[in-house]
Amino acid sequence: MRHANCRILLAAFLVVLVQIAWADGGMFPWLSAGSAASVDQRAIVVFDDGRETLILQTAYEGDGSDFAWVIPIPTLLGSGDISTCDAAVFDELYYLTEPSAYGGGHSAQALCGCGGGGSEGQEFRSVRVWDTFQVDDYELAILSATESEDLEAWLNDNGYAFPPGHQAELDHYVGAEWFFVAVKISPSVTQDRSDDDLPPDVGGGYGEEGQEMRPLRLCFATPEPVYPMRISAVSTRDEVEVLLYVIARYRVTATNYNTQEVALTSEFSGDDFPAYYEQQFRSTLAQAGAGSLLVEYAGPLGAYLTDRYGAELGLGPGTFYVTRLRTYLRPEHMQQDVLLAQAASDDRFDIRIAAAPDALRPRLAGVGLLFLAAATLGLVSGDRRALLRLLLLAAIIGVLIL
Repeated sequence: MRHANCRILLAAFLVVLVQIAWADGGMFPWLSAGSAASVDQRAIVVFDDGRETLILQTAYEGDGSDFAWVIPIPTLLGSGDISTCDAAVFDELYYLTEPSAYGGGHSAQALCGCGGGGSEGQEFRSVRVWDTFQVDDYELAILSATESEDLEAWLNDNGYAFPPGHQAELDHYVGAEWFFVAVKISPSVTQDRSDDDLPPDVGGGYGEEGQEMRPLRLCFATPEPVYPMRISAVSTRDEVEVLLYVIARYRVTATNYNTQEVALTSEFSGDDFPAYYEQQFRSTLAQAGAGSLLVEYAGPLGAYLTDRYGAELGLGPGTFYVTRLRTYLRPEHMQQDVLLAQAASDDRFDIRIAAAPDALRPRLAGVGLLFLAAATLGLVSGDRRALLRLLLLAAIIGVLIL
């Protein structure tokens, strides 16, 4: 009976210690920077052998009837080139590439969201409507134009309410003979539905603030990977955060935006790693100059993601790398699309830093208390096997804490 009571007492003591350790955050074994939790623009760019898969994730506010989205694309797309995909791929890339600290030693905005609701699409002067179709909960129209004024008029006439003063952005793409994918949410989506009627991977009810839709995937031919950044100036009023996951057979860099790695200039100590890392990120960005892109991760995509999401990402056989680029931009910094190319080397860059000694002391103290409690109660019980089991349990919990 005495042995059983000792074991019960030890178990209760260990539970209390673990609860105390996790309560104040001081003994978390892994601290994420949390820098991609609510990014304004988030996209995946996959490039292989002259073909790009661009995956865009967006959200809308209100009931969805005023949601519209215009995406410039360099080549003509058909209905087979546009689909939706599983939003979980963004989460997987986040966990693979997110900067973090470990103990062991030393909000969503469309690419171009133009509000409005209105009539069915139709041809307007020099605007050509190549196709209209529906993909899941999206209604799409594929457009081209020879005059930006006509394209602006078509968008306004068909319910996209293109804001005035942004004809230069349209001129950029019309002059380059790009095409446009005009996107709306299907009217059926904006109707009230219960949560049981929602499609998979959609949280909450339609019409809630910040409702996320399934990511839209567009596949097209291009000699080099590109992210259509300039159109974002249309819907950007202030500073926005942009995060790109670029997947190719090599590490990439931007050819027309200054690109450099995040520099950590001071040692991390304490428990607030997100605040520490954001300060380091902002400091690097200030030194790199406004409009720069910062590399937060570069390395192999890995067999797990390749096998599980290869079809979603449009990957072929072989090895792929992922380069994570993040920045903060204002409208005046969005005067060019992001042009991407192979970097000078495929050197890996992965921000995994060890916490400073001050940050480890609470954890080491906790582990010490665990072993002291295990040894004391084991000796009191007089059972050598019980002592060994208790010490083993303390060791396991200690590893989890550290």
